[in-house]
Amino acid sequence: MNLPLSDVQMSIQSKTKLFADPEDEQRSHRIRKAIMEAGNQLRERHPWLVQHQDQIGLAILVTAVTGIIFNITQYTRGKMPWYVAIPLSAFWMSLLHELEHDLIHQMYYRKNKKINDAMLAAVYAFRPSTVNPWIRREVHLHHHKSSGTKTDLEERGINNGDQWGLKRLLMTGDNMLAIYLRPITMMKTTKRYIHAQKHLSQADKLKLKAKLSASYAPFGHIHYALWHGFLLINVAKLAMKATGIAQPKNSLWRLADKTTKFYAVSIAAPNFLRTLSLHFTSSNMHYYGDVEDGNIVQQCQVWTDWRMKPLQAFCFNFAGTHAIHHFVVRDPFYIRQAIAQDCYPVMQENGVRFNDFGTFKRANRRF
Repeated sequence: MNLPLSDVQMSIQSKTKLFADPEDEQRSHRIRKAIMEAGNQLRERHPWLVQHQDQIGLAILVTAVTGIIFNITQYTRGKMPWYVAIPLSAFWMSLLHELEHDLIHQMYYRKNKKINDAMLAAVYAFRPSTVNPWIRREVHLHHHKSSGTKTDLEERGINNGDQWGLKRLLMTGDNMLAIYLRPITMMKTTKRYIHAQKHLSQADKLKLKAKLSASYAPFGHIHYALWHGFLLINVAKLAMKATGIAQPKNSLWRLADKTTKFYAVSIAAPNFLRTLSLHFTSSNMHYYGDVEDGNIVQQCQVWTDWRMKPLQAFCFNFAGTHAIHHFVVRDPFYIRQAIAQDCYPVMQENGVRFNDFGTFKRANRRF
């Protein structure tokens, strides 16, 4: 069952260049062909995957949202401890991230914008720590075209290309810190990204700049105010306990303490765990800085090492399947997972790296 390529897929795959290694274009072609064949064979065995793709996406959304609400409800009723509720919700939120990514590529309800937008709104509501998905759509499509280059705002935004240390670790799980602790870096990268949009007029570029500056407004700012408030309150509690100072007894302190704690367990902490896992894997399996523009073979590695499994559990094996997506955009995340083992041999044979842990020392450079 051969499916037509999306407009985005055709745009990405039609971008041919002369690379330093002229064989890379042929390697990309062989890998894309193998991935397409694996996906087509899976669909031929299970035609319902095509016939009900929209409904599958919607069912995953409903299941994940129901799971999160159940966890919140059980925690509120005192029947689920926070240390169970947080990882369980983080898992469901990881599915919502994969759904958002597929929705950005219009894999569900492509011909029905209202449903597509409603699904985007739903996944955004439970992941307010992220960039507005309608703004992210433009940035993400550019990421596919110029992954790993200086204009790749999406990857630079999650610390790809920075030297590893405590600063990067702190930023990896917190999108707002990734901006506050690198203001000049983010301003320069945003400027390069906007300049790279050659098809836009100067007026449109100014509008794009304003849109990007508001990419976390208002939900992201509210989210981080509550999350950081929770962290500060608990640091203050520890300090007061250590110094023998009694906690304030006024109603404002109690309200702030109770509200931020509830939000942290319900939404913020699961998102932090999910984000830390995703950004740790994503920012290290994508190469940055010495990648030829448009050379897909160079853009990503694949992680299958057992040491990555704890993180992979909270980002749906992202680092094991995302490189497949760079070669063939059309497949939803669960299809990529299903065909991954069939794709690995041809990817490895044609130059895609596997389990390259040296990327930590090289600040995500290939060499």
